[in-house]
Amino acid sequence: MTPAFGLSSDAFWARMKGPASPAGASFFPAGASFRRHFPNRMTRLLQATICTPAPASIAVALLLLAACGADDPTLARGEALFDTCSPCHGEDGAGNQELGAPAIAGASEWYIKDQLAAFRAGRRGYHHQDVEGLRMRPMSRSLFEAKGDIDAVTAYVTSLPMADPPPTGAVQGDPEVGEDQYAALCANCHGMDGRGNQAQFAPSLLHLSDWYLASSIRKYRDGVRGAEVGDVGGALMTPSVANFTDEQVEDVTAYVVSMRRLPPKREIAGAEPAALPPVEVDPALLPDGVTTEMVAEGQSIFHGAGICYTCHTQGGQGGPLAPDLTDDAWLNIDGEYESIVEVVNTGVAQPVEHPGQMQPRAGMPLTDDQVRAVAAYVFALSR
Repeated sequence: MTPAFGLSSDAFWARMKGPASPAGASFFPAGASFRRHFPNRMTRLLQATICTPAPASIAVALLLLAACGADDPTLARGEALFDTCSPCHGEDGAGNQELGAPAIAGASEWYIKDQLAAFRAGRRGYHHQDVEGLRMRPMSRSLFEAKGDIDAVTAYVTSLPMADPPPTGAVQGDPEVGEDQYAALCANCHGMDGRGNQAQFAPSLLHLSDWYLASSIRKYRDGVRGAEVGDVGGALMTPSVANFTDEQVEDVTAYVVSMRRLPPKREIAGAEPAALPPVEVDPALLPDGVTTEMVAEGQSIFHGAGICYTCHTQGGQGGPLAPDLTDDAWLNIDGEYESIVEVVNTGVAQPVEHPGQMQPRAGMPLTDDQVRAVAAYVFALSR
């Protein structure tokens, strides 16, 4: 094919390469060229698209997609799009420690789409210390949602065999110590078997490398990831690991990596939560302006959009991360209705007894009315 507009292959790559990356923020290994890391099939597709008239560009693109060999056109498109992902994540999606790219083969469909949306919206890859996230953010924005790019690349990634990377020696934790910490602080969302739970915005951990797990926990702990409003998973992760020492990070990581090698009998799937009974409360005990309807709405928010149950557990009975709300012992406030409203609004940065920090409004975009409904439910629990 002869490129139109007088652009040779070398000129094409000179245009594609663009200005040099800022110091300390190289997207590719030292000495590596952008051209060498870019797969040949996508090279041809891009060169055809940029260097030829529109009808020829479309024809070449369609021929390349057909050449993928997949019967499903969505998978074929996803495979072609994945060529822009494989330089970092690998052709098999198993990740690359040198580039800080995690294994994505084995991730759930909902989680891949959620993270792409987070990168595109700036909820992830926003912090100057998150070099890997900053690299991923523009890549996510190269996908055209209206053209089905996100669905296509997600379908292809989820079709790849699950990665099972071996320990790299990057962490030296004690898995026996980490097991107790995982059970207390992580299992409520990720499950005792580490397979994750979409309802609690918790991904599977079983396909991830030790170096990536440790790096992610540290980023959540240090506010480099998960601190943006609307990041539901981040709002759940941050309080769980906020007080982790480096030793605890490595212990928990060592245990999670060992989970893939446990006998099947140790892989206990989390039970489905029981349905909540209707709230029974004497209206005479409620403060002025608080109704039984508000209490019922608050129960629904507490166990749903407000994500309160992930730390306080179902029915507010408390757990390793957060206190029991059904008794008359109040650790951070006096227990009056307006005090509860205030603490939901402002959060608890330094808990008195439990390790889980509470973010303002649980890190969720709750309205004022929803906050007051949650407070009504919590008030009723202790009465």
